[in-house]
Amino acid sequence: MPVPSNHRKNRTKNRRNEVLDAARDLFFVHGYHGTTVEQIATRAGYSKRTVYLDFLNKDELFITLCAEGGERLFERLNQIPREGISFESAIDQFVRAYIEFSRDHGEYYRMIFSEATPEIISNCSEELRARLDGVERACLGVLVDWSERAMDEGIIPKIDPWEAAVAFFGTATGIIQLFRGIQVIFSREALESIVRKTTWTLWRGLTAMQEPVS
Repeated sequence: MPVPSNHRKNRTKNRRNEVLDAARDLFFVHGYHGTTVEQIATRAGYSKRTVYLDFLNKDELFITLCAEGGERLFERLNQIPREGISFESAIDQFVRAYIEFSRDHGEYYRMIFSEATPEIISNCSEELRARLDGVERACLGVLVDWSERAMDEGIIPKIDPWEAAVAFFGTATGIIQLFRGIQVIFSREALESIVRKTTWTLWRGLTAMQEPVS
């Protein structure tokens, strides 16, 4: 007797989710290089061959979870009002939301910003690469909207809004990454303060470009 199509779809979805759950557990603890497809398959209760029914390779599993983490970051950033607040307040809320994400979802943060590489991404399907690109653009798009508004209001100079967004994002990411390994010296509160100060230094540099040179 043929298996109903809905049943097959549900079974496939459940299998895929079980494999992802196992991969998430292992990547969170052991990282990309410390995890194998064999380990993921065993933890999920399947054979390695079964894992490949839903995922091309280990890289596809890893980047699927990176995209998942990026979507969680976007959810946080998207909660910040696009209108009705000053640009300064928007940037401050961005920094706070970004720091909170790096703190509350440290495993996702590490995977996305420390372990994911162009080589790993290139080994994934076109569909997954498109998903990851969409997540990246969505997160940057929040900053792009604010930057465009600030330019329209004459707060910052007319520059490429995507470049401005990358500058803000890159500044916050760079400082967090730089200090993640030396938390023995700096408390978490001190590191978060450094991120805020450095991001605001960039902001003041952009606004200063609007001021006439004496």
